[in-house]
Amino acid sequence: MGQNARRRAATKKQFDGIREDGAAISELMLKLLDELYEYGTGVPPTHVYSHASIGKGLLRAMRIEPILKRQPDFPLEYIGYAQSAFFGGRTSVNIRKVVCPVLYFDFLSMYCTIHCLMGLWRFVIAREIRVVEHSKNKVERFLQTITPHKLFNPKAWKKMSGFVKIIPNGDVVPIRSKYSAAMNDWQISINHVYAAREDGLWYSIPDVVFSVLRTGRIPEIVDAFLLEARGKLPDLASVKLLRMVEIDPRREDFFRVIIEERLRISSRWDIPEPERKRLEKGLKILANATSYGIWAQMDRQEGNEKVEVVCHSIDPQPYTCKVAHPDVAGEFCFPPLASLITGGARLMLGLLEHCVSDLGGEYLMEDTDSMAVVATEHGGLVPCPGGPHELTNGSRAVLSLSWAQMDGITERFQKLSPYRNKSRSILKIERDNYDPTTGEQRQLFCYAISAKRYALFLPDENGNPVLLQKGINSHEDRWSEHGLGHLRNPNDFESEDRDWIRRSWLNIIRRALGQQTESLGFEHLPAVGRLTITSPKAMRALAKLNVGKKHSDRLKPFEFLLSCHVKQFGHPPGVDPEKFHLIAPYEPNSNRWIKMRWVNQYTGEPYKITAEGFHGSRTRVRVKTYGDVLYEYEFHPGSKSADSRGQPSGKQTIGLLSRRHIRVGQIHNIGRESNNLEEVESGIVHSPQTVYTEYPNLRREEWETKILPALRKLPIRVLARFTNKSPSMLRRTLAGRSRPRRRNQILMMSVLRKIGLF
Repeated sequence: MGQNARRRAATKKQFDGIREDGAAISELMLKLLDELYEYGTGVPPTHVYSHASIGKGLLRAMRIEPILKRQPDFPLEYIGYAQSAFFGGRTSVNIRKVVCPVLYFDFLSMYCTIHCLMGLWRFVIAREIRVVEHSKNKVERFLQTITPHKLFNPKAWKKMSGFVKIIPNGDVVPIRSKYSAAMNDWQISINHVYAAREDGLWYSIPDVVFSVLRTGRIPEIVDAFLLEARGKLPDLASVKLLRMVEIDPRREDFFRVIIEERLRISSRWDIPEPERKRLEKGLKILANATSYGIWAQMDRQEGNEKVEVVCHSIDPQPYTCKVAHPDVAGEFCFPPLASLITGGARLMLGLLEHCVSDLGGEYLMEDTDSMAVVATEHGGLVPCPGGPHELTNGSRAVLSLSWAQMDGITERFQKLSPYRNKSRSILKIERDNYDPTTGEQRQLFCYAISAKRYALFLPDENGNPVLLQKGINSHEDRWSEHGLGHLRNPNDFESEDRDWIRRSWLNIIRRALGQQTESLGFEHLPAVGRLTITSPKAMRALAKLNVGKKHSDRLKPFEFLLSCHVKQFGHPPGVDPEKFHLIAPYEPNSNRWIKMRWVNQYTGEPYKITAEGFHGSRTRVRVKTYGDVLYEYEFHPGSKSADSRGQPSGKQTIGLLSRRHIRVGQIHNIGRESNNLEEVESGIVHSPQTVYTEYPNLRREEWETKILPALRKLPIRVLARFTNKSPSMLRRTLAGRSRPRRRNQILMMSVLRKIGLF
């Protein structure tokens, strides 16, 4: 068997998991990999094939070197500024737990469109990327010209390739924070942010433009820098992909060519539908593989020993710290591009939000590149607690826009199309809004709990909800699995069928409509997920389960495990909940779970489980059932937003939400979050430190930024009397020559609290 044939056989499984036309897409991607191999791009190990590896292969085929490799002297402080301005996709719920009629939109290949609109390909192929320092005046002049009308001029978007340091004072910008004491993970939301002068924050220009759009004023800018592309790489090479798409990177924007070819194929009725869908999907993968992820790739290195790293963040000066799990930049990682692409996408959704609110309307939810806007055929008022309007019965309401008004908004976005065919808007009314049989527009409804937890549905002839389901009444399943996707099918543990989530969502919506729910039949079962043994830490925890077993019967790396969730008050007495999670050898028969021996993955200590009672014991742990998980899911608080009174959204909050007002108290430097943050939110990972790495900066610790300045306001004799510490020790402390032990720091904080200085 030849090398390519062996590789194809070994990697076919990597693409068979793609849901839509899996086998056909698998063959298509393997064909692409063969083409890339022929261009001399090298073949990575089979287990790392992914969209990212395809994207890297495409760039290598065009002889595009990683930016930091071809420009190793790029100033690292600006990499730090750009990385601190990276916030990922924009997701939120604006109307919580209220059934509303909606029109569902999404943007055409959002990240690729932003790439083209902002002209970012010039940086990808540039011989040199130059930082234009101290561009505050130039950026301020640009921001002074910002109007909604100007943002519909494509030329404005090409002027946003830069970053701004601002002192937020109620400006509407993204902020990463722990929004609730009950949720210990870092989450991102766009809120009114306030900060002290010493806590100025860096943002991409698109993020600052959105704030100007919403507040009508320019933030206080203390610094800014722009990026300029100079020249082109000398050895760029043309490629022909899938034997049909020829690209010359010197003369053409890669993303424009791919998206235009995809649009052209979608309108070719001379190609059989299965083949047309296969090619469309293949081109979509090609575009997405290169448009975003590789520029943001940061890989967390698991390790036991702390290593010293040099960190660049929001401050001009780097600092050094020791961490156990440092993040290592991927081969093509370049934070300025990643931050500009996602910032541009957030601005695009923000521009749609502005268009809707300018007409008096509201959106119900948004998710990265899509938005559900409250809309009906003829418009009118829709009941909604906290809404700005009042119905004749005195209840509050929001205004639904008409379909004609939404058509007008869609037409406005035609002006922003970076593609040659200007007759098609980049803002699309999704196919779900049309009956697949008759083609007539139909009224969709949406119900949302919190960010990424929503479902779209239709009412049947009796008013009962019918979720949008692929192949039945929609081309995609339109209910969210976020927060539930880590659990296995309770009816058939080894089945990939997710219909149990659809049935769960139906019950949630029926309760909201005041309708009768159905028994799911699995509410009493322990909520169990499936994990893979991927780390030495997991193997050490399982050591006791392997004692006395033959090698063939032992648990080994990359085998499956069971994982379950502990109910509140279900832990054994004395354990640390953040260091307690139960795992067990893989067993698909749910009848055996109660009898099995489970172990705490942090210590290896054995336990039994129970799904009954209210609390655990020293040897038996009360775990959550599917019923427990679904109840918590339905009442997830969504604390990133505020209720109608301005208070953080809670479990019982219903109705129209608003943006919170957030004051920066302390700045923490953390590594880029991984996809495991959903597992933190879902309860699989109880300590977020196991998902991301925190890089402590002594200059920005609370002791340096708050406590010490407050202590210096007191005379030494007063401080000595209250703390019973020697004046010489206190002088050294206040001068910054020494730092007290932790217990003395706590003592001094208590003194400051007593006299009202902290």
